[in-house]
Amino acid sequence: MNRSLLLSLLLLLCAGGLLRPAAAQAQTAPPDTLGADAPAGRAPIPAAMLRQARQLVLERRYDSAWRLLARLDPRNTDPNVVIEKADLALRYYTNTEQLRRFAFRDLKLLDLAPDSLRQLGHDSLRYRFAVRQVLERLQRRYPDNYRLARALGDYYYTVQQCDCAEDGLGEDEVFLRTITEYQEAHAHGQGDYLSYFALGYAYQRLGRFQASLAPFERSLALRPHNPIVHLNMAFVLLELRELEKARDQARLAQQYFPDAHRKDDAGFLLKEIEERIRQTKSAAPAEAPLPAAPAAADTTRAAPPAEAVPAPPIEPDEVEDEAAQQEAPPVEPQPAAPGKSQPSKGEPAKGKPGKGEGPKKAAAAGKPKTSKADAKTSGEPTSAAKVEKPESGTTTTSGKQSNQPKKKPAQPVKGAVKK
Repeated sequence: MNRSLLLSLLLLLCAGGLLRPAAAQAQTAPPDTLGADAPAGRAPIPAAMLRQARQLVLERRYDSAWRLLARLDPRNTDPNVVIEKADLALRYYTNTEQLRRFAFRDLKLLDLAPDSLRQLGHDSLRYRFAVRQVLERLQRRYPDNYRLARALGDYYYTVQQCDCAEDGLGEDEVFLRTITEYQEAHAHGQGDYLSYFALGYAYQRLGRFQASLAPFERSLALRPHNPIVHLNMAFVLLELRELEKARDQARLAQQYFPDAHRKDDAGFLLKEIEERIRQTKSAAPAEAPLPAAPAAADTTRAAPPAEAVPAPPIEPDEVEDEAAQQEAPPVEPQPAAPGKSQPSKGEPAKGKPGKGEGPKKAAAAGKPKTSKADAKTSGEPTSAAKVEKPESGTTTTSGKQSNQPKKKPAQPVKGAVKK
């Protein structure tokens, strides 16, 4: 029994000796570290140090924050520290050279903001940090760290805003790279209201207005009442001719801008949108679809009489002449038979008038001559042309004499001359 007790105590001592170094190691290591992407062979950067650097930024002590980050990672090999450096360099510098060298200040509460100080360009460039080269090198080493893609998107957006770097790249290429990096970051959950706004702005500047709406709306969902986003959405909706929605966004921008200058900008855009709406409403009746056209017969009856060409007046003789021509076939002229009398000069010619005796010829010759016998018998005007009485011989139409007897017509002619 004593032997078994000694063995138990020995096992307990061995177990305590094995566990003691592990417990000691757990107590010496900081409980809050960022070692996921730490370089091999190097201790991870404590998260407390990074929080301290962020606190210095909140206190506007930008130069002190930079010096702290530089001590933590002087060779720019830790992605967590490099991302903090990139954010500080792109947002709070007071002077820069091609976004490769920077100057920072520790500002007091009432000092000008960094974006105002950088316009002066008085601060000396003390720190070297080539943002793009450092981020791309780490991205190749850590391809699954999508926070680096987000940082590169911020870099290209800053390039476009400051126009202070990447002279060899065109503006469109800068926007395309901005879109590429932000899309990769957002697809893996690395985005905030600023990155979504920058993505929508890149689409907007490329003329892809419809594509810019979704990032803008996402930015507003993450940070409501952001006047810059409302103003840009008003521009986009105006380009898409969604005038009512554009007016709503311009009103929100004017409402949420804190300063009078920006309010005036939003108000100017609002007036332009409202003017466009008035023009659209005034032109709406003219652009309305026309009613269905009436039938062709109705259109003809409704035509003004002035456009119709009046028909020439028809004399009574012409009516009879046309009726006679339709009822009886044409008869060739035949020479008069000998011994038969012809109608005298004053005798009215009944039936179909002779050749050349129509009212048209009478109108051309002047006033028609009418005899008393004409008025008594028929009461119709006769032609002014004289009817020549043939001599005792037979004649033809050409004036040559002919001894051939007259042929009777095949059918009786209505209204033939009586003997």
